Amino acid sequence: MPVVIEVLMGRHFFVEPPNCYATFTYGGQEYTTDTHHNATNPKWPNCKYELAYDGQPISIDFAIMQRKSREERVKIASVTVKWEHFLPGLRKVEDYLVTRLVDGVKDTAAIRAAATLLPEGIVGAPERPQGPRRKALFVGICYAGTESYLPKCHEDAEKMKNYFCGHWGFNDTPEDTKVLMDGEGASESSRPTRDNIKAGMKWLVDEAVPGDSLLFFYSGHGSQQPNFNDREKDGFDETLVPVDVETCGMLVDDEINEILVQPLPAGVRLTCFLDSCHSGSGLDLPYRWNPYMEEGASWHLDQGGYYGDADVICVSAAADDETAKGVPAMGEREDFPSGAFAAAWCVACEVHETQCKMNWKEMLGIVKEVCDDFNWSQNVQLSSSQKFDLTREFNFHDCIPNSNDKKGAVVNDGETPVYPSENKLKKSAFIQHMQQMMQMGMPPGMDMGGMMMGF
Repeated sequence: MPVVIEVLMGRHFFVEPPNCYATFTYGGQEYTTDTHHNATNPKWPNCKYELAYDGQPISIDFAIMQRKSREERVKIASVTVKWEHFLPGLRKVEDYLVTRLVDGVKDTAAIRAAATLLPEGIVGAPERPQGPRRKALFVGICYAGTESYLPKCHEDAEKMKNYFCGHWGFNDTPEDTKVLMDGEGASESSRPTRDNIKAGMKWLVDEAVPGDSLLFFYSGHGSQQPNFNDREKDGFDETLVPVDVETCGMLVDDEINEILVQPLPAGVRLTCFLDSCHSGSGLDLPYRWNPYMEEGASWHLDQGGYYGDADVICVSAAADDETAKGVPAMGEREDFPSGAFAAAWCVACEVHETQCKMNWKEMLGIVKEVCDDFNWSQNVQLSSSQKFDLTREFNFHDCIPNSNDKKGAVVNDGETPVYPSENKLKKSAFIQHMQQMMQMGMPPGMDMGGMMMGF
């Protein structure tokens, strides 16, 4: 399998004249990008090179050159980039700080390079004659007329549908996209009831084959309820709250995983966004990461998760013990969601589209910074069906092969994790709180202010 190396752009080369290009040698052959004239932050489009790969780590010495005239060229910076390992189909993209060799090259100068191991056989290769299918389900709930009203939240489903269809190649057709939202004029079949959400999830994954990319977006309340199989460390399952929660109950993470994740075969990509409280492990995926971890920290195994075959990524607005914020004023913009997390994500997407292609770690870093800047005290979370290199380019349609050799529920060192003594007190407190609410005539799962419980 060959490796494709791309030299995308550079930054902070303040030399005169600012006519820069990059070059490197591999396997005895020299490769050179085009020159970007009069640019201190040069971009080198279409500079893509296919190299032989023998399974060993790759180390490449890059030189950044300045073209002073037709004949004169000066080496102004250098950097050695090492790629230790690859997964077929995974495109790594990252900035690499350079060593400056002349004045004018700043300490922050860097080049952005990408590397992709081209897959053999079916790794996201379409099995349909007409090519891969892209399907999406959007759910937005405002709970109008209840104590749990969320202003503008239902409109986020329509706004995010317009964004993903307009920017990421999802098709705005009844065959490929569904929207469930409450509010004035909503038909019974499009209301986000428990049954309709479940039916929408089943429609989303139905007949999925390798090469397909699927998207699920949820904006509404999230909550928790006691977990009685002692697999959750905090003693609670995470839930989504349908519009008919008072009569039909909540959607539990185990059930969501069973409907959305388990039916999908290897080679299918599913991306989920949960803009709700207590949503960190809302899909019960086995691996979790967040940008608040120490630098260099890798994935954590979620002992309440379930392994699956497909390439599934979920981004959640808040940790399991946190609430997510709504900013209704933002929803006044025609193209902007009212959820703080969704709004921050749109900011990151704008950077990705207009400035430079980013990886997943960088995308979540921007979301974190936006939330921190506005003092939105919620920690965005990333969970996945498998561990992947966080320098993986942000995308909704790439797919990497399943790297798990296990199936079913996560098992810790051969033993199912249990936490009975820790959970009994929490379950007791939860049940006591629920009983108090019912005595006050309030629907179970909601608190006095209409916000979801923050246990």
